[in-house]
Amino acid sequence: MRYYLENQPKLFLDILFELNHDGGNLTDSDIRDEVITMMAGGFDTSAITVCFVLLMMGIHQDIQDKVYNEIYDIFGESDQTITIYDTTKLVYLEQVIKETLRLYPIGALLLRETQDDIKIFSSDYILPKGTTCIIAPFFTHHSPDLYSNPWSFNPENFSPENVAKRHKYGFIPFSGGPRGCIGNKYAMLSMKAVVSTFLRNFSVHSDIKLTDIKLTLGLFLRSVHGYPVTIRLRDRRPTYKQKQNQQI
Repeated sequence: MRYYLENQPKLFLDILFELNHDGGNLTDSDIRDEVITMMAGGFDTSAITVCFVLLMMGIHQDIQDKVYNEIYDIFGESDQTITIYDTTKLVYLEQVIKETLRLYPIGALLLRETQDDIKIFSSDYILPKGTTCIIAPFFTHHSPDLYSNPWSFNPENFSPENVAKRHKYGFIPFSGGPRGCIGNKYAMLSMKAVVSTFLRNFSVHSDIKLTDIKLTLGLFLRSVHGYPVTIRLRDRRPTYKQKQNQQI
């Protein structure tokens, strides 16, 4: 058993051991399964999404330029470490990440069991208690009733004006309701920190088109052929200034 200083945060694994010590009756297999769940849910999902984000910006250079300009407006040419406050100012980058999650939701299919009889809205059909239901974020996110040109990459789908027009469950990459992912805010914060730090130092490029991407679904949604990009050292100037200089 580890000992902690006052107010020192505990590690997740230590909390499990402490619960067991206090009568939690967790087996070694139980603890292993909990740790695997947290590792997969907290790291693999974000890592795959970051790969998709970089691929999207490699394909869409104009969007990458806009993201970099937003980053430059915050950090300039400095190497200062990004803070939580800085992430709140990365508004367009968040739109890009959400649009990536719309096209490529890591949890493309979700399973839920009904706890009571549920009447389907605007229908007389009832889902009996104990029914296993398949919820498909992938198909929800590509519905033309929710998104115009649903197979195109358009971060403006997540402008405040467009978000306000949609049903709140029209975008469910982290599921939703009481069974929604408890780490969704942390995941967004960490992805904004990783992507913005990367783009401060490198630019990303790709020769493929959006239609070339083939998907496979195992535990998570992935690209069949990986994420083919090339990386170049960044010229730390905002792209809008470079364009102005070229015009002069």
